[in-house]
Amino acid sequence: MIIATAGHVDHGKTSLIRALTGVETDTLAEEIERGLSINLGYAFLPQGSDETLGFIDVPGHRKFINTMISGISGVDMGLLVIAADDGPMPQTLEHIDVLEILGVESVCVVINKIDRVEASRVHAVLEQVQALIEPRRWREHRSFNVSSLSGEGLDSLKSHLISAAKDHKKQRSAGDFRLSIDRSFNINGVGLIATGTASAGKVHKGDLLDLLPGGQSVRVRHLRANGKEVDHALAGQRVALALAGKISLKQIARGDWLVAPKSLPPASRLDVEVTLLTSAPFALKHMAPVKLYIGAKRLAARLAHIDTPDGPLKPGESCLAQLIVECSISSTWGEPFLIQDHAEARVLGGGRVLDPEGPKFGKSRNDRLYWLRALQLPDATSALSRLLEAKKTINLSRFWAIRNHQSVPKNLFPNDDIRQFQRGDTLWAVAETQWQFVIQWLEKYVGHWHRERPKLPGVKIPSLQKEAAKRFDSALGHAALDVLIRSGGLVLKEGYVSRKDNQPAKSQEALQHWRKLKDRLEQSGTALPLLADLLALAEVPEQLSKEVLRLGMSSGELHELNRNRYALPSQLLHYYGSLAHACDQGETLSVAVLKKKFGAGRNLTVEILEHFDRLHLTRREGNVRVLLPRANVHRALGIEP
Repeated sequence: MIIATAGHVDHGKTSLIRALTGVETDTLAEEIERGLSINLGYAFLPQGSDETLGFIDVPGHRKFINTMISGISGVDMGLLVIAADDGPMPQTLEHIDVLEILGVESVCVVINKIDRVEASRVHAVLEQVQALIEPRRWREHRSFNVSSLSGEGLDSLKSHLISAAKDHKKQRSAGDFRLSIDRSFNINGVGLIATGTASAGKVHKGDLLDLLPGGQSVRVRHLRANGKEVDHALAGQRVALALAGKISLKQIARGDWLVAPKSLPPASRLDVEVTLLTSAPFALKHMAPVKLYIGAKRLAARLAHIDTPDGPLKPGESCLAQLIVECSISSTWGEPFLIQDHAEARVLGGGRVLDPEGPKFGKSRNDRLYWLRALQLPDATSALSRLLEAKKTINLSRFWAIRNHQSVPKNLFPNDDIRQFQRGDTLWAVAETQWQFVIQWLEKYVGHWHRERPKLPGVKIPSLQKEAAKRFDSALGHAALDVLIRSGGLVLKEGYVSRKDNQPAKSQEALQHWRKLKDRLEQSGTALPLLADLLALAEVPEQLSKEVLRLGMSSGELHELNRNRYALPSQLLHYYGSLAHACDQGETLSVAVLKKKFGAGRNLTVEILEHFDRLHLTRREGNVRVLLPRANVHRALGIEP
């Protein structure tokens, strides 16, 4: 369990940790000289073989608030230290706000330096602190009166912390490994070291990790967790990693992330839910400049309102927003963050990340709002249920990537109410009722097209997809169309989608001209004249040329090499035979070689080969062709074997 101190400067946080653990966390000469903590300090109190109490001593001076914020991100308990002689100070309240916003589950209040004051003063300070603590949303909080100097009350405090660690049931993230780097340095004989508190997953010695946002790959040479040499480290532990790879200390910055390979890439727009503190001195307008603190990173950002009350975001209010960041950063769903005013004078509020790859602001507003409101739900199952009930098509691969999982859990939907489908490397899900609606719509639309345009062989795929995209997700439309074509419900031929039973209306005049054109093309042998010449030879009227060509292609008797050249299946079969013969002879299937084999010019040779590529009879590799399995040739050309 990781415990972070919080409280005003000189209230005894460092001396308290020293009294509890025997470890001096002020290690910098400047810290010792000035008597205050500048950097984060760490101490550990082992409790048996499996559990260690880890303490993060964070600075309390306002000048070092940035370090304090990064230090308590992702800890399990806050140790709020208040000196009995001073009582709560402005910085005390600010630290309380930080603890709450960052989602620290419980807090332990320590009234320190009780040896300096009367008991009545201790009681009065405790009442003041309780008044600050009571409105907060912490699961629990306890109070202890101690003196780090005399040792009074320390045994009770230590017993409580040890007991809390044993009872600590916080579920460690089952996601992929994530750690925000708060320190990096070189050690002679060991190499490059990066430290931080692991926020998710597990890492083993020897694992490969990605350093983000740079994207460098590194290997874990050695591991220390909670001060001990280990083979693996878990979320919630204080971790030091010795790194190997093509990387130097100059390439690591405070706030960079070490993550499992193939995690979500960094992004500069984060969709978030944000709350402005009631103590915030002013409201935040749309696109207000702020300082963002996430993990151990501090950077400039603008807060763009997505869904807000009327006017600016007022103190005490919450909303959905987008943080537009000055550079790309790594984050994940649920990641806590804080915002300060642009001058970094005080903490304004904070919240958590909902979508770490937010779209450009304002795009698809209604769908986006529904998506983000679903992501506000505490668990993945509830979010998925809400989206599916609303007939949304869910990119499952991205949904789980947002939650820091590279793979979608198996048996996610045990019943038949949900349809899952694959598009490339992406897994999608949709309610079965919505899937059937799309299937029926596609069939009806193609049927309507036939009735409105009886002379056309069908609807072009781009036109069909354009209409479908107006009504439902394009991935869903593509997948449903693929299923219909594979099942025979619809037919795809020469780029046209049609019903299986469709017979395009044919005018007698167009049929007569098609027969003449086919005869002229057959008479040309393998010469394959240009379209303009072919139409002239067949005496096809210009106003009928498109219909005549469609007749040939819809029947499968005509192939379009390009807009200016057409061929019959028998002619293409002749060229394929020459190609196959050259392959059998071990000849290089280059354009120069095949030009001679075909007895054709270079342009015609290239056009024929590119058509074979589209039919998956050949594949181009550099400047040569590779012949693919010949069993497909007759089917590809539309010839009965």
